[in-house]
Amino acid sequence: AETCKRPYIDLPDTIGGKERRKIHSLCSHLDIYHAGVGGDNNNIKPNHDDNSGIDDSSENNGSTTPTPKRRIVISIFADGFDIDHILESHHNAKSFPSRTCQPWYYHAHDSKNGDDPNDQYGHRKRAIESEKKQIRQFANLPEKSLRTSDGTDDSFCDVIDFSVVNSLDLSMVPKPEETPWMLVDSVDKLKLCVDELMYGANGSCDNSANSIKVPKIRELAFDLEMCNILDGNNRYESKTGIRTCLIQVTSDVATVVHHEPSGTSKEVFKDFVIDPLAPGVWDAIPTYLGPLFANPSIVKIGQGIGGMDTTSLHRDFGILIVNAFDTYEASTILSRRKSGMGLATMCQNYGLPNWEHYKKLKQKYQCSDWQKRPLDDGALEYGRYDIRFLVTLRKLLMRDLAKMDMLSAGYSRSGSSQEDDSETPGLSTIESQLGSAISSGVSSFSENEFNDTGTSDNSFDNFQDAKEDIDKTLEDNENGSADVFVDSVESNDATTSSTGAIIYASEFPCHHYLMKAISISQKRCLKLWTGDEEELIMRNPSLLSMIKQAANQKGHGKYWTDSNTKLYEKLAEWRRVVAQKEKVHASEVCPLDFLVHVAFKLPKDRWELRRFSYLLPMLLEDENLPYCNQLCELVASSDVFQHTRQLPSPDVVFYLNENGKHNDEERGKGLLKLLLASAVFGAILFTVTRSRRR
Repeated sequence: AETCKRPYIDLPDTIGGKERRKIHSLCSHLDIYHAGVGGDNNNIKPNHDDNSGIDDSSENNGSTTPTPKRRIVISIFADGFDIDHILESHHNAKSFPSRTCQPWYYHAHDSKNGDDPNDQYGHRKRAIESEKKQIRQFANLPEKSLRTSDGTDDSFCDVIDFSVVNSLDLSMVPKPEETPWMLVDSVDKLKLCVDELMYGANGSCDNSANSIKVPKIRELAFDLEMCNILDGNNRYESKTGIRTCLIQVTSDVATVVHHEPSGTSKEVFKDFVIDPLAPGVWDAIPTYLGPLFANPSIVKIGQGIGGMDTTSLHRDFGILIVNAFDTYEASTILSRRKSGMGLATMCQNYGLPNWEHYKKLKQKYQCSDWQKRPLDDGALEYGRYDIRFLVTLRKLLMRDLAKMDMLSAGYSRSGSSQEDDSETPGLSTIESQLGSAISSGVSSFSENEFNDTGTSDNSFDNFQDAKEDIDKTLEDNENGSADVFVDSVESNDATTSSTGAIIYASEFPCHHYLMKAISISQKRCLKLWTGDEEELIMRNPSLLSMIKQAANQKGHGKYWTDSNTKLYEKLAEWRRVVAQKEKVHASEVCPLDFLVHVAFKLPKDRWELRRFSYLLPMLLEDENLPYCNQLCELVASSDVFQHTRQLPSPDVVFYLNENGKHNDEERGKGLLKLLLASAVFGAILFTVTRSRRR
C-alpha cells in the first residue's frame, strides 16, 4: 500500500546496462520522467521524505560502504523526484569550478598566430609548434634527447653506473610517509613549489658572489588525476569532459638538512600535490609549471603518459612534455609483450617493502572523485605514492634495458662463432637468463605480471569513453591467483664481469632496447588534444534513425519531417555558438542526441526538457544562464512548432501544488497514468527476465 502512494516507480537493480538504456529511451518517447539512481555519484532521493526502497548511500572517498547498484526511477509527475535534493547531490559530487577552470585549448582555438605581443594564446601556439618539432626530433633520433657532458659539469650527464645501480632497489627510497610534502592550493605556494623543485628547499646559491641560483633539477616525476565534469547521466559521458583535478610532482633535487648536535646531515626530498581547482592556480600553472615541462634538459618521468596525461596537460594548460621517460613503455620492452607492468606491481617487483599498502591504496582510491573537495587524506597519500618512486624506477629500468642489450649481444656473438649453430636462442631462453644478469636485490619480470586487459592507472570509472582512446592499458594484475612477487636472484659471473662498469650517454645509442624505450617515450609526448574532431552533425545515429523511420513510416520517427531536420540544424548551430562563447567543446553544451529529441518532441520549457533527462547538461541546468530559455525560444519560433506539430507533448503534471499540497484534480488522472506505466514496465521486466533465463 505504501508503495502505491509513491509518486514514482523504483525499478529493481537487477536490470542490466543495456536494458536500462532501452528503458531510458522508451521513457523519453513516452514523455515519462526518469532518472538514474545508485552507483558512482548519481544517487538521488525521491521526493516527500519517502525513501523506502531507495538506498541513497554512496561510496565517498575512503568509505567502505558498498556503492548501490545502478537502477532507474520513473514518474509521470514533474516533481515526482526531489529536484532540490537531486541538484544538491549533483552539484556536491560534480563540484568542478567549470566557470573559472576552463581548458586552455578552447581559449586558444580562436586565437590567431599573429604578431600581437598581447596575444598570449597566439604566442603560446607558436611556442608549441617549436616544441613539437623538438619532440619529433627526439622521437626519430633519441640520442638527441640525451644529456652529454659540456666539459664543465658532468653531474647533469646521463649515465648508468653499475657499481651504484646494481645494489639499488626501492627499499632505499623514502616512502611517502617519510617524505615531507606540500599541498599547493594558492599561486604563492605554486611559485614556492617550482622554486623548491628546481633549487631545493633551502634555495641556496651556487655562486654567492653574484647571488645566482643554479638549477639543480635533472628529473621531474609527475602524475595527473582527472575526472569527467559532464553530468553523471551516461548519455552525457564523453572524453571531451575530462578535466585535470590534481597534479603530483617531485624532483631529484634534495635539500641537505644538518643536525647540529650530532654534526650529521642528510638529504631530504619533498613532494608536491598541486590543486588546480584552488583559486587562481589553474591559470597560473602554464606560467610557472609549464617551463619545467618544456625544458629538454629536464627528463620528465611518468607512468603511461600516453594515456591521458599528455592530452590533459595540452588541453587544460597548453603544456607539452619535452623529453620524457615512460616507465610503462620501458616495462613493455622488457617484457617483450603487448602490454607492460602497472606501477604498483612494478614497485613490488623492484623491492618496495610496503607494496601491499600501496596496493590497498590503489584499490581504494584509484577511482576516487578527484574533483571533490576537500580530498581525503588517503587519496592524497595514494597520489604521492604514484610519483614517489618514479625517479628511482627510471634508473632501475634503464639498468635492466642496458643489461638486456648486453645479454642479446652476448648471444649474437656466441651464435656467430659456431658454424654449426644455425638457430638463434629463443626469447624464452634470453628471458630466462636475463634474471641472472641482474644483480641481487632486483626482481625479474614474471609472465603473470603482464596483462593487456584492465584499467589505466589514471582511470576513473565514470568516463569509460575516454578509456577507449588509450592505446596502452596500465594493468596491475593484483587480483589474480598467481603470485606475482618474484624473489630476487643472486648475481653470477655475468654480473661480476659488468660490476663497476659505466655506460655514458655517448654509448647509449649502442643499446637498442634502451634507445627504443627512450624513443617510444618521446612519441607518447606527441599525443596531444585535437579537439576531438567536431562531430558530424548530419551523421548523428539518432538523426539517421529518425530519418529512416520517417522514410519507412514505421516507429515513432514516422512523424519526423524536413521541418524537424531544419530545426535540428538551427539547434546545432546554436550549440556551436554557445560553445564558442563559453570556451568549451560543443558536446559540453549538450549532446547531439539531446538536440534530436528536442527537434522531435518540441519542448516548451525546462520541465518538458527533463523528460529526456531529469538532469540537464550543466549550461542548461543553471538558471542564471540564458541558454535554456534560448533553446526553448528557438523551438517555439520554428515552423515545425507553429504549423506542422502532429504529436504535442502532454501537459506537465505536478504531484504537489504551489502550496505544497496534493493536487487532487490531477492526482487521480496521474495515478491512473502511473498505473498504466507500471503495467508497461512490468511487461518489459518480464520479457527481460525470460530472455536472461534462456
